[in-house]
Amino acid sequence: MTITDQTHLDDLACHEPGAARSTAPGASQLGVRITTPGEQYAASPDRMATIAPDVTIPLSNEYRTPRQLSSLDLQLLDGESPSTPLHVGAITLLEPAAEPLTVTAVRRLIADRLPMLAPLRWRLRTVPLGLDLPYWEDCAQIDLGYHVRETRLPHQATEVQLAELVSRMHAIPLDRTRPLWECRLISGLPDGRQALYTKVHHAVIDGVSAAEIMAALLDVTAEPHSVPVPADGVRLHRTPGTAEMLVRSVPNALTRQSDRVRSSMHMGPTLLRALADIGKKHPAVPFNGPTTANRSFAYTSLSLDEVKVVKNSFGGTVNDVVMTLCTSALRRWLIEHDAPADRPLLAAVPASVRTAEQLGTAGNQFSIMLCELPIDEPEPQHRMKLLHSNLLEVKQRFRSNSPTVLHEATSMIPPLLHGLATRTLLRVSASALPLANVIISNVAGPQFPLYAAGSRVSASYPVSVLTELSGGLNITVMSYDGHLDFGILACPDAVPDVWDIADYLRDALAELLD
Repeated sequence: MTITDQTHLDDLACHEPGAARSTAPGASQLGVRITTPGEQYAASPDRMATIAPDVTIPLSNEYRTPRQLSSLDLQLLDGESPSTPLHVGAITLLEPAAEPLTVTAVRRLIADRLPMLAPLRWRLRTVPLGLDLPYWEDCAQIDLGYHVRETRLPHQATEVQLAELVSRMHAIPLDRTRPLWECRLISGLPDGRQALYTKVHHAVIDGVSAAEIMAALLDVTAEPHSVPVPADGVRLHRTPGTAEMLVRSVPNALTRQSDRVRSSMHMGPTLLRALADIGKKHPAVPFNGPTTANRSFAYTSLSLDEVKVVKNSFGGTVNDVVMTLCTSALRRWLIEHDAPADRPLLAAVPASVRTAEQLGTAGNQFSIMLCELPIDEPEPQHRMKLLHSNLLEVKQRFRSNSPTVLHEATSMIPPLLHGLATRTLLRVSASALPLANVIISNVAGPQFPLYAAGSRVSASYPVSVLTELSGGLNITVMSYDGHLDFGILACPDAVPDVWDIADYLRDALAELLD
């Protein structure tokens, strides 16, 4: 059974806010709109034949059980504000191709992979008054004309211009009346290069599940592979109606209350250690300030082989070297800005706790380690040794904790009134925020080339999040095809020269190699 073209342009339910179609038994096709009405209207008569038809994907008559958000997923929704959009993304650079990638080709690629990409079909359905955790509605209609768009930069645009465009797009929250993701094809780069900027709400995916989506979308050869639809059709999650949601909320509330009691009884030691770690935060660095709605972004790539040379000479790990490079770059940035570098910084380091059984299930399965960065150590080799020791201690303590501790902690906050408790808690604790000075995250990626609709991927730079809990600077790294791709996101009010940090990362590696 394969995806079929649909030459007429149906009115698809999920492409207009408020026009949700319940995925009750009886739906037979997943409708995917490829072109927008505006593109059709603007097409000249001789181009009408090039307008891509919509596609339909057969659906199974059987439905999966309703899918609710976890407490951690919900807090990543409720913690969002106009100044802290909580989506994660990436800017994927593409090498020049004989035929430049078109927005229609990108939409057709995503349409072909939608049977494997359930998170890109999910839309938020809340329970009245927030009496229960929200549900994901598995839409039976997807409007790729909305989700996938294109932008052309001025001819021979620079990397800085590309990063500025990504910064502006990353500062815009996602529309919660639609599936929580967007993709932008960007052209106009030198030598015919292009880029894909994607963003997905953090409530939908974490670092591991983002890598899974990347693997499903991209190919390992220049020739795209076709994805067969299951013989019995794609199975969607059933979405309960309002009355059923309210009925289900009663036993769910009782279960959550008993879980809170159990969690509070054994989380005491973990919380005390966390409070002690939070007390180590550097109190006087510029990126401690409250975040604004503005964003700035920079990126750079470093040789994985050179990083391994350093790793082997010191007897540590690649992650030890990555953390050392970030520490050295931040030390230099603080000194250049006459900011105090006389005591360590406190970094929040996300760590996956996803089990083998949870692979491919999307959502969030991570926790946070808090690690001191010895920016006060002037000698780079000794700085790395100190950091290696700190990381060993932090990892040992992390392994002694329950892997679900972050889920348990977030479950203590009730979902009533759609995040009122979360927003109140953030306002009350505003004077003590952020809890850490910086976020540093390292995501493992594939060590072989990938292709997007025939165009080879040259690099993929993460564009992560800034939160009120973690301050105005985030450095996220992804390894890919022999290099480490660093994405540096900052609040420009706190870090006005984010490209300097990218330069300092390169200098820090050269320093360690010497």
